[in-house]
This record gives sequence, C-alpha cells and structure tokens, in this order.
Amino acid sequence: MIGPAMDNLELYRRLVAAFNDGGTDAVLEFFADDVEVYDPDLPGGSVRGREALRGVLEMMLSGTEATHVRAFDAIPVGDRVIGLTHTYARGEGGAPEVEVRDAHVMTFRDGKITYWRLYVDRNEALTDVGLDPLDANAPRPQSPSPDGCG
Repeated sequence: MIGPAMDNLELYRRLVAAFNDGGTDAVLEFFADDVEVYDPDLPGGSVRGREALRGVLEMMLSGTEATHVRAFDAIPVGDRVIGLTHTYARGEGGAPEVEVRDAHVMTFRDGKITYWRLYVDRNEALTDVGLDPLDANAPRPQSPSPDGCG
C-alpha cells in the first residue's frame, strides 16, 4: 500500500516532468487555488493564489529561452516533499547555459500543493523540515532525471 507521503512524492515527480514538458501552464494544475508561495526574493516574501503563482513562475523564467530540471532528489517528510534540484537555463539570444542548484519544500493537501517555499541554501531547507543535512544516513531517494537521461 502506498501512503500519502509516497503519493506526494509521485505528485512531485509528475510536477517536475510537467514543468519540463510544458513550462508554467503545465504545472498550475498541481497547485491549490489558494496556494501560498514564499520566496525570500519576492517583495513582501510571499504571494497567494494561482494567478500570483503564475506571475512568480513567469518572473523566474524571464530572460530564458529554455529551462529544464535535469536531475533532482525528492525526499518525502510527512505531508511535504523536499526537492533538491539541478535546473538548467539557457538565456535568450544564445546566452550561455547556467545551472542552479536550489531547494523547494512543498506542502500537500488532498493531492494539491498548498504551500511552496523556495530556498537558495539546500541545508536550510533540510533543517527547516527537521532533517540533519550532515547526516549521511538520511533517506535520500535518488530520482532519475525527468528527461530520462541519468
């Protein structure tokens, strides 16, 4: 039997695949109507609702021709999933590709993401959900890269 944490883990994996296949519009369905997004780079820190989420995603992707999550670790913790991602973006006009390694903590309720917290510091994300980032024995299920390469 698959428990809620495993269901959330599968939803997270589907979210990443949907993002890689279709970008912003493809992922909105994974979020609750009243989702709260917290990003320390946002004015005021957070926004609420799907349309505000769309704006955050569009802002994050502005100036890029292509953005893909090529690899990630996903760790279920209760009703949350921590995503440690390796995202690659190619800038507009042939600008060089850049890699971003960051973390996302998503809280799920009834099959939807109700809270999304972005972290630049992966250790901070792990600590915030009660995991020791230095614990080599901490569960770290390896997820294949969403594009099937790796």
